[in-house]
Amino acid sequence: MSGRVLSLLPLLVLAAPARPARPPEAPAARAFARLCEERTGDEGLLACRRAIELGLAPERLDAVRELLSRKLVGLERWPELVQHFREEVARHPDHPDGHFRLGAALLYVADQPEEALGPLREAIRLDPDGAPAQAALGVALVRAAERVDPALFERQPAARAVFEAAQKAARWP
Repeated sequence: MSGRVLSLLPLLVLAAPARPARPPEAPAARAFARLCEERTGDEGLLACRRAIELGLAPERLDAVRELLSRKLVGLERWPELVQHFREEVARHPDHPDGHFRLGAALLYVADQPEEALGPLREAIRLDPDGAPAQAALGVALVRAAERVDPALFERQPAARAVFEAAQKAARWP
């Protein structure tokens, strides 16, 4: 480097925009995160939510959000689970797993196959080799078709046999 550039280096460092300091993780948030892990039922669910509200470091936040989703499943709180996965997609729009989880929840627990199509297609777009998302998309398409035409499989018994085998992960024919 030339002497002139070296003399300007301290000024360039000073002029560089400062990275915003991440607020420290509140001790109360950590305490609620521990309770989230330890407690069950509604008490554990509330602890998870409180830890998230109080602010956690990103790596701890992801772990607590995963625990929260498992607690929602255990308590069969399906509308809340769907909302939780919507938030995950908003937080990480480029992660195929979030789109897959949202689509699967809409399909299997909320019984909204038409609404599941978008997230499942996005999961496949983000991960073209994602076999679980492809399988779920197939199920969603069939379920959506059945809603449009409830007699669909009555006219196509071979299609019904293929679909039923696929649902059981069995070979056909």
